[in-house]
Amino acid sequence: MDAVTTKVYHYMKSLSDKHGFLPTVRQTAEELHVHVEEVEAAISRLHESGKIVITDIPAKSIIEFVE
Repeated sequence: MDAVTTKVYHYMKSLSDKHGFLPTVRQTAEELHVHVEEVEAAISRLHESGKIVITDIPAKSIIEFVE
């Protein structure tokens, strides 16, 4: 994984483990000081690599971490 994808993964995973929910893409970008587009691309790479599963439902997406 590249540096941004690694940062996104660890940040989102730690918040999921701690609070039981994930931050928004915008919150993640702000916290990691990267562009929203970079976070979106990182999430896509994580999904493509099988590290996360994304379930789309109307008006919402659910991301789950794969152990």
